[in-house]
Amino acid sequence: MTISPSLLSFPDRESCVRQLADDLGLQLRQTLATRPRAGLLLPGGSSPQLLLPLLRGQALDWDRVDLSPTDERWVASDDPASNWRLLSAGLPRAHCLDPRQASAPEAAAIGWAQHLGGWHPFAAVLLGMGEDGHFASLFPGMPGLAAALDPQAQPGALPGLAPSEPRQRLSLNLSMLCDSGWLGLLAFGECKRELLDAVLLDEPRSRDLPIHALAWQVRQPLRIYWAP
Repeated sequence: MTISPSLLSFPDRESCVRQLADDLGLQLRQTLATRPRAGLLLPGGSSPQLLLPLLRGQALDWDRVDLSPTDERWVASDDPASNWRLLSAGLPRAHCLDPRQASAPEAAAIGWAQHLGGWHPFAAVLLGMGEDGHFASLFPGMPGLAAALDPQAQPGALPGLAPSEPRQRLSLNLSMLCDSGWLGLLAFGECKRELLDAVLLDEPRSRDLPIHALAWQVRQPLRIYWAP
């Protein structure tokens, strides 16, 4: 059965992230009402920087929230480019798991996935996307992409390869990211809207893009939050 994604459009970025923070807060509160802890995966990059202060202000027990990035750059944990650094500073009361669980990317990915295994299903997963159609660190044409996008694969993590520096990444696979009670995507700008429209219309030119696999997987409906 196909589960259609939904597109929520907002006139500006402030109203977009405000609604997103409210929706994520509600999802986390509902999870914490029935479970001792709630797992939350968030993206790094520029878009979530508007979201984190609003999310931090949500009235919920952050001490019971387990947090980790959806992907990470293979840099030191205190590097300004680190997604883990951004999230742990932005939501300091949450327990933020560093994807760097070993000294080499392959072993780190295995250790990261093992730690996250105890969080399933996640309460919520929010992703970002690039203008090339990537999400997390699953980039068009990178080695191992088809396996990483297989919705029937074992939930896990893998080394990713970006087209720009720092090229070495860690990413969760599609199966892991969709093992969640709530799945969202945050995107800003006209270029990304044009790409999303092509994906939502299932245009043939969009079908090889990673974002198409995310939008049309059948595990969890995708809620897209977009603003100019």
